Amino acid sequence: MKLPIHITTLLFFILLSLASQSQSADSTQKITRTYPSESLSADEEKNDVEMEDDFAPGLAVFALIGIAFMFFCVGAGIVLTILALFILFALVTMGILSTSIIIGIHKKSFAKGFNAFVVLSSAVGGIGLVSAGFWLLNKLFASVSAEVALMSGAALGLLAGVVFGFFACFLIQRLTTFFKQKLFPETNTSLTGLINPE
Repeated sequence: MKLPIHITTLLFFILLSLASQSQSADSTQKITRTYPSESLSADEEKNDVEMEDDFAPGLAVFALIGIAFMFFCVGAGIVLTILALFILFALVTMGILSTSIIIGIHKKSFAKGFNAFVVLSSAVGGIGLVSAGFWLLNKLFASVSAEVALMSGAALGLLAGVVFGFFACFLIQRLTTFFKQKLFPETNTSLTGLINPE
């Protein structure tokens, strides 16, 4: 029952659109065309020239208001972007700190928490630096799309950051032990367990 109604409605709309597109001009009315007269007086020609050179100061005011609004919107966008980046930076920093503290408390070792802080910080820094480097290289040489450059930079930056973080932890532990032996030779055995737990 619904199929004939749908078909009828469809045909009605098709015919209606065809009829509205194919209507010809009404041929019973005479088309009148006006042609400009070629016998314009000198005063009328002068008025036409003056009308063409008309200056509208109101339009300049509206244009200045529009330009000021555009600058305001660009400035607001820059401020909001900087604010969003600052909030993102603060959240990432708080996440790194809280994770490092939790690891230090869970392992009951200050050194493990500090190692986690160094590794996480270098991983996040590596992601940012290598992604920016890949993006800049892609802008200079245009070898792949920007998304591919950023993703491959982030993956390589994560790997490089973690490797650098572990190397930095190893180096900090060795330097701490070396300086403690040089500066405090008599308290060497009691402090080594805090920095370099076995």
